[in-house]
Amino acid sequence: MNVKSHNILFNLSENISGQLIPITTAIAIFMLVSGCAGSGAVVKIAEPKVDTSVQSVWPAPPEQARIRYLGSLKTRKPGGDTQKLSVSDILLGKKQQGSETVLTSPYGVHSNSKGKVFVTDTGNTGLVVFDLKQNSVAYWGKSGPGFLQKALGVTSDAQGNVYVSDIFDKRIVVFDKDGNYRNAFGGKDILSTPSGLAFNNSTQQLYVVDAKKNQVLVFNKQGKLEFTIGEQGNEPGKFSFPTNISLNAENSLLFVADSMNFRVQVFKADGTFINTFGVNGNRPGDFSRLKGIGLDTQGHVYAVDAAFNNFQVLDQQGQLLLAVGRASVKADGFYLPTGLHVDRNNKIFIADQYNQRIQMFEYIGAADNP
Repeated sequence: MNVKSHNILFNLSENISGQLIPITTAIAIFMLVSGCAGSGAVVKIAEPKVDTSVQSVWPAPPEQARIRYLGSLKTRKPGGDTQKLSVSDILLGKKQQGSETVLTSPYGVHSNSKGKVFVTDTGNTGLVVFDLKQNSVAYWGKSGPGFLQKALGVTSDAQGNVYVSDIFDKRIVVFDKDGNYRNAFGGKDILSTPSGLAFNNSTQQLYVVDAKKNQVLVFNKQGKLEFTIGEQGNEPGKFSFPTNISLNAENSLLFVADSMNFRVQVFKADGTFINTFGVNGNRPGDFSRLKGIGLDTQGHVYAVDAAFNNFQVLDQQGQLLLAVGRASVKADGFYLPTGLHVDRNNKIFIADQYNQRIQMFEYIGAADNP
């Protein structure tokens, strides 16, 4: 572990008020997140642009393209004013003198398919909300009963309600479609390290991955715990530090990133185990630091690996179909990617943590295989 990693771990051993938290919790949080503190703003943004000097489709010609790069969300604001700013630029890899990044350490990302992209930033309080239709960025949960100390997972339901996991307050905070606080549930008696979230619109249930408990906890829409999935272990159906979760388009299958078991586990919506795939390794199709997971409307599985600095596209049996990205600060690369979401329009959003941006792609392949 390098000096910077030690400093991050040390900083996580205290909460904002200076009270000590257990070192095991600090280690668990460190494995999920990293970054430094920042401040929030409401800013105007511009249309994302594609860097034409780098690879923009995968696989490369002359093969038929299956994945296309759409651009990055990487906003900066002038320092000093943290309430409201009137600026015309969003920086897409372009640096603005005397500015401070709005995204400091993005972790979770979710799109509601209506132009809003929600980003949890472990270097900031609150939730970052990009409105691509209005060309603006705002913060939710910066104060009041919905205050988010350290947001990690984010998802939404068909009515537009947004659910956010807070690993410091060990709860789920619910906002309406306009960012108004609606509810909070969980707490330290139920949740330990809530991370990835997925909402099942068919059953009206919220799935919450708890990395430290090695479980998926399933709540109804009112916040009552209904059942749990899994326990600690490496046998099929058990977990070792799970991090993220996704449902298929039919809301019938649940895919869990079982990170320290280096695999993806598949369950029915009711928690019945189906199958598992993936092994620890450095070959294409293996996993090393499995993070974000998602599915497109064709059922392809997308898995982010922070060690490989890419995302892999697999079928539901774990067969590798395509790998996208490389270790780079350029537009076609990643540096410690984490969260991933594929929306109903097959747009792919990835939190590129150390590059302080959200990378955007789309699936453009045929309905068979990439």
